[in-house]
Amino acid sequence: MEQKKGISLKIALLSTCFVTASINAITANIPEMTKSFPDVPLYVIELLTTVPSLFQMLGVLCGGLIAKRLGYKGTLLLGLFCCGVGGVIPVFFPRFGVILVTRCVYGIGCGFTTSMLLTLLIHFFDGSARSTMIGLNGGISGLGSALTAFAAGQLLSFGWNVSFTVYLVAVPAIVLFAVIVPDVRGTAGVPKEKAATGRRGGFAGLARLGLLMFLSVLLATMYVIKASTLITESGFGTAREGSYAITAISLGSFSAGLTYGPLRAKLGKYSLALFYAVCLAGFLLGGLARGLVLVLAGAFALGYGYLGFVPFIQEQVSRDFAAYGETATNLILILQSLGAFAAPYLGNLFRLISEGLRTQFFLCAGCCAVLAVFAALMQENGKAAVPTRAE
Repeated sequence: MEQKKGISLKIALLSTCFVTASINAITANIPEMTKSFPDVPLYVIELLTTVPSLFQMLGVLCGGLIAKRLGYKGTLLLGLFCCGVGGVIPVFFPRFGVILVTRCVYGIGCGFTTSMLLTLLIHFFDGSARSTMIGLNGGISGLGSALTAFAAGQLLSFGWNVSFTVYLVAVPAIVLFAVIVPDVRGTAGVPKEKAATGRRGGFAGLARLGLLMFLSVLLATMYVIKASTLITESGFGTAREGSYAITAISLGSFSAGLTYGPLRAKLGKYSLALFYAVCLAGFLLGGLARGLVLVLAGAFALGYGYLGFVPFIQEQVSRDFAAYGETATNLILILQSLGAFAAPYLGNLFRLISEGLRTQFFLCAGCCAVLAVFAALMQENGKAAVPTRAE
């Protein structure tokens, strides 16, 4: 087992994060794509950044069935292949219908990849090592998102369709994973702690965490899809500067992944409330911004909070609801994807209150404040126990 847990295995597993993390790489394209497709409503164009999340749910649901035939390794490799092909095709066929279809293919690939990766992390690692790897999963995803968003922003100079070449990052990930990671069949996804933890909170507790994940991601994705528009509409910069917001979010996520384990050990059950408070600060900074720097600072804070609450909820589900096996982790991944997909519709709902992006950011900040209070009360009442240092 120690050989399985070597550095090479960790690198190969985490390299897949770069591929799925690039889901938001082309968000900065939205202003330019709006000009290329004037007959397509803005919220429909924004769906290009979130529709992969909808089809990611399909990939998560089907991943287990496919794994019975191909194995977990084969299914993850299929996911990486779908991400690569679905991501790159718009370079050569920059038509809206084609892009929409390929984004769906990319989303299915993300579903295969994320569900199989989480299953393999649970299989190969346990205890503090698993916490570290789940945190690094988020951190490396943040780094991958930052690098691909930055690269896509620079490629905008050559045309918005050229920026889709960032999805070629799937190629080295496929090679590394295929060569290094052993195949696993049958028992993956069921932690060793299953017998000890069972179903602490029953399905109601699992559903509560699932709803929390959905609402959290729903709000956080609002910053992701609106930051570039806020920058361009406010005159803080062009679409290229808009891509810097995605990079800042990703760097915040990377920082969260690196500090997640130690921070959680120090704060224990109250760390989730802190992550929501950081998201609250991010939205406030964005809403109050009168220049590019504050928007980027808010983006960094949002990214940090986002990649704090996501692994927190994922890990808690894998530990407290181990008796449900893959069903529990898949449910959380599905609701996470659904939250990201629904973000443009939340924007439409907020527009009924105000057309101003700044006001919408303040509304999101208020929602984050509610989540922070709820998380603190939930932990205080013992409804979602979090391990202390001793555990």
